[in-house]
Amino acid sequence: MKSFSFKDENGKFYYGWWIVITGAIITGLVYSGIVSVTGVFMLPVTQDLGLSVAAYSFYLTIMSITGIITLAIVSKFLDEKRIKKIMIVAGMIGVISFIGFASAKSLTMFYIFAVPQGFCFAAMTMTPCQLLVSNWFGEKAKGRAISLLLTGMTLVYIAELNILNLVIGKMGWRAGYIVLAVCVAIAVLIAAKLVVWSPEKKGLKRIGDVENDEMERLQASGTRGIAFSIAIRKPITWLVLISCSLAVIASSSILQHGIPTMVIAGFSAPQATAITSILSLIMVVTGPVVGWICDRWRLSIAAVGSALCFAGSAVGLSLLSVSKGAVIVYSAFYIFGVASINIISPLLMNYMYGEKDMPRLIGYVNMFVGIGGAFGAAGLGALYEHFGSYQIPWLIMAAILAVVAVIRGISTTKKRKYCPDNEGAESK
Repeated sequence: MKSFSFKDENGKFYYGWWIVITGAIITGLVYSGIVSVTGVFMLPVTQDLGLSVAAYSFYLTIMSITGIITLAIVSKFLDEKRIKKIMIVAGMIGVISFIGFASAKSLTMFYIFAVPQGFCFAAMTMTPCQLLVSNWFGEKAKGRAISLLLTGMTLVYIAELNILNLVIGKMGWRAGYIVLAVCVAIAVLIAAKLVVWSPEKKGLKRIGDVENDEMERLQASGTRGIAFSIAIRKPITWLVLISCSLAVIASSSILQHGIPTMVIAGFSAPQATAITSILSLIMVVTGPVVGWICDRWRLSIAAVGSALCFAGSAVGLSLLSVSKGAVIVYSAFYIFGVASINIISPLLMNYMYGEKDMPRLIGYVNMFVGIGGAFGAAGLGALYEHFGSYQIPWLIMAAILAVVAVIRGISTTKKRKYCPDNEGAESK
């Protein structure tokens, strides 16, 4: 097959692109509904029920920990026979979790229903969807297919965020959670109808596979890199993993507390939502720009630069307590800073250790990403309660991200880069 095409060998629209669209809708409706839109509920829920920000935010910690445990157990069952069933069951459980949120009258109910929500998050969203896209596209098209999956997810998220803001403003936060339950139900129906494990199940050839002679050459050469057992014993490996957790602590904090920070600073809820939506649209462009910098120049430039930009965005949020104009500082840095999470983190291990045991190393990266997500938003909520405002908490986040920049600068020096010529030395 061609390295990149929208049509299969029969001249029809390649079914793999339906998988990309399916993944974009599912991750946009469910992943974003569980993680990315939480900020629009923060003030309405806490003010209506008289809850503290820190206590309410703790449900995200419960959800994230449940997701980490679920992924560790379920991932080995995401195969040809069971992936669709797992996604459907997880989605149905997710519907129940949002209905539970909608009927919540106390913190206990949020905490209880955060558990099934964590199961849905892990077993239905990013991991199975990325796996499906990888099955349908070979190495010459996989990157573009996954980038289009993420782009589609962003567009669905923007629509979902604005609809939620409208519903919550007119009908209340309980109606907002019902909307999310409906979104998950729609995703379940789409998964049941469209999810197919691989091109072979449709009798199709996969787009993006290398030619036969090139495949034989690659197989003969073997996969080069440092073994996982060696890499995991290196202190720098653990520093990089810690940097992934620290970066996500800041990212999850912004997702939940960014909109409330802007509202407290004097923006209306619709204005804060509109700003978030615009930034998400801009990041459809800035993300690939950061990726291009990684390829065109050096990973260290993008790794350190994106972390520092993320720190700058946290400073901008802190300055909102002084001036609404600081939203410009926040926005300008945020659109490049987010790349620290979804672009830079997976590239660090590949840079240092090559391809040999990359699945296991990336698995560890995702585990530490989950750990950061478990404690980020709740931690910032506790800091907000302690200081009585968001000013100091965001400065603390900026300092954390400065540490991330230092760690990633160290990990991407030229002497850290994996080279086949020194593999023997690295193995000793």
